[in-house]
This record gives sequence, structure tokens and C-alpha cells, in this order.
Amino acid sequence: MASTKKQPRSLTRDTLLGAAAQVILDKGVEALTLDAVARQAGVSKGGLLYHFPNKNALVVGLGEQLIQDFEAGLQAEFDQDEAPGTPGQWARAYIRSTLRMSKQSLALIARLSSLLVEMPPELLIPIEAYEQQWRRLLETDGLDPIQATIIQLAIDGLWYSEVFQLGAPDEPRRTQVVDALLAMTRTST
Repeated sequence: MASTKKQPRSLTRDTLLGAAAQVILDKGVEALTLDAVARQAGVSKGGLLYHFPNKNALVVGLGEQLIQDFEAGLQAEFDQDEAPGTPGQWARAYIRSTLRMSKQSLALIARLSSLLVEMPPELLIPIEAYEQQWRRLLETDGLDPIQATIIQLAIDGLWYSEVFQLGAPDEPRRTQVVDALLAMTRTST
């Protein structure tokens, strides 16, 4: 599986991102300030500013961390696939890793989304690069590209319904949908 290079993360940087996530989860995005994050992390504001010069950089850092964590899960799912080397292996990993995100990550993403729409578009370029990479991998996974796009849109739609808790299917239906999508990864048209 092709993957982008993971940026090295320092313990302090991870601590700061964890503190920022905790502030958002406990108090909401409106409480996300540099002072609040520094206080939560137990560091000086100067220490925070060394890693994240402003709030936008902190939000981008949270997004990148979520993506890196997703990529790690994606790689694990790819490596554990029941039919390695067959068409659809990457699509199966994408489906499974998308649906195995923690409830905490889903809650954080839901809250962060309100901040992302207000950010300058150029700050979202790294996140968009991951999206494009995943789309390319799906479309070159040995499946018909239209079929791969349908799978991606369906699993992303299910994921969004769970992130925002809007219209998510009940458990028996969710399992049926996921099973149908996984079956689509085993057939090429």
C-alpha cells in the first residue's frame, strides 16, 4: 500500500495536541484557546507557541494527528486482509479502518469540523492531499473505478452519519451495508 511519510512527532507536541483535544471534548471548540491548551498541558504559553504559533496551526496539527492515526489503522487493516494481493484489498482496508475509529476521534472530528470551515483554504491543503491519495488508491485497487468511487462515497456517507449522529442506520442495517460494501470489493466489473 502506498502511504505518505509520517512526520515525526515529539512527546511535547503529542502532549499539546492531546490537551487541545481534551479542551475541545470537555468544553467545546469555543473554549479552544492557546491559554486553555497550555493550562491543560501544564506548559507555558511560550512552550505551546514554540510548537504551534497560533490557533490555526493547532487545529491543523489536530487534523494531521487524526489522519496519521487513521493511516496507521489503515495500514494495519491492509496488512491483515484475508485476501492479500487481490483486487479490492485497499478498499477493504479503507472500509474497515473508517468504521473502526474510536468514539472519541469521531466526537473530536465532529467538533473540529466547525473550525475547519472558517480556516484559510491553504491551511487545508495537507488534509486534501490525503483525501486525493486515498481516492487514487481506491481507483487503482483493481476494481472498476466507478465501483471504487461508489464504495468510497457510501462508506464516507456512513461515517459522516455516525460522526454527526444524523441518520445513522441501526446496528443490523449498518452491518448489512458494510457486508454489502465488502462484497463489492471482491468483485470486479
